Amino acid sequence: MKVEIKERKLTAGNRSLYLEYYETGFRKKENLGLYLIPDDAPNAKKINAAVYEKARGIQAERILNPPSFEKVSEIPISERSKTLTWLEWCDEYIEWSRSCGNCKKMMQHKGLVRKRIEAYLTNKGKKKILLKNVGKEEIAGLFDYMRNEYRNLGQIKYNGGKLADYTLVLFEETVKAIFNKAMREDLTASNPVHSLTKGERFHAPDKHREYLTPDELIRFLNVECATENERAVQMAFGLSSMTGLRLGDMQHLRWGDIKDIDGTPTICITQRKTQRPVSVPLNEMALSFLPSREDDNPNSLVFHLVKKSDNISKYVRRIKDKAGISKDFTYHSSRHTTATLAITAGADISSVKAVLGHGSVVSTEVYAKVNLEKKIEAVNLMDGVFG
Repeated sequence: MKVEIKERKLTAGNRSLYLEYYETGFRKKENLGLYLIPDDAPNAKKINAAVYEKARGIQAERILNPPSFEKVSEIPISERSKTLTWLEWCDEYIEWSRSCGNCKKMMQHKGLVRKRIEAYLTNKGKKKILLKNVGKEEIAGLFDYMRNEYRNLGQIKYNGGKLADYTLVLFEETVKAIFNKAMREDLTASNPVHSLTKGERFHAPDKHREYLTPDELIRFLNVECATENERAVQMAFGLSSMTGLRLGDMQHLRWGDIKDIDGTPTICITQRKTQRPVSVPLNEMALSFLPSREDDNPNSLVFHLVKKSDNISKYVRRIKDKAGISKDFTYHSSRHTTATLAITAGADISSVKAVLGHGSVVSTEVYAKVNLEKKIEAVNLMDGVFG
């Protein structure tokens, strides 16, 4: 029996340790009650090393004296699995997700995943396939269909309607979650996603964080906008580039969120994505992006932005095209711009981490890597002078 130490991510950058026991047809987990603190916390290296030492001691003991788990010849499959189709289980999974309090956006995503699975099965004449009979062939075929055949008709003029790499990765994660839930309910013996080769699965592109240089940002912000909506997106993008605020936070930013902290105007919010509080002082350039106040109501929105992110992306593309910027970027690139420009200017990683509201400095270090790559590129270019 194989016994491995595994980590489970918790909130605020903490992780719990557990043991996973595995042999053919059987998998079991044991929580150890041991926890790792964020890597950037004081004395984290020493504390986490001690925790891991305890975990390895328990692991060694379990290898020598394996616990007796009640097992059957194979993973048990319930009677209900004999008639339950894949699509019926998708419907149950979606209802379960709703009962767990998944947000509206996540529910829409899961509904789309179900719709795309149905489109594939209909195309292959397998709409009534039982959940328990879904194997590597069906999942590999589904992923190939999503990669090479499926087209989003609403995005045909952008990249021919092909789904973005990150969208495909999220699609895979959701399909995997659907089968993980089925395994927990004893409805299937294994997760067929795990049987795919690396080449058959989806992969996010290398985490190159696209950002704007100071010159590109100035050109973007100097574009004369044709509509109020376009202008609102332009100004919000500018403020996000100075503060690192995400689009969702900018769409809900209210005048009452801008407070005077020791004489400095400061945005103080709880991030909608992570629920972490963040306070970002506003410099002169950031203040220049704030529109004129329409009233004294602290609950009034700062920016009147369109709600759909697709429409936001449309305005960003229009402005960048007018600015003559060839690189492909999105509204979220404003956040990458904040980090990269701050680190390039000499800000320390801990300060940038605080501005972005990252739970761990590991996330922030990506931008330091980008800055290092640019420095290496510059040094290499100097070689050409003497070639």
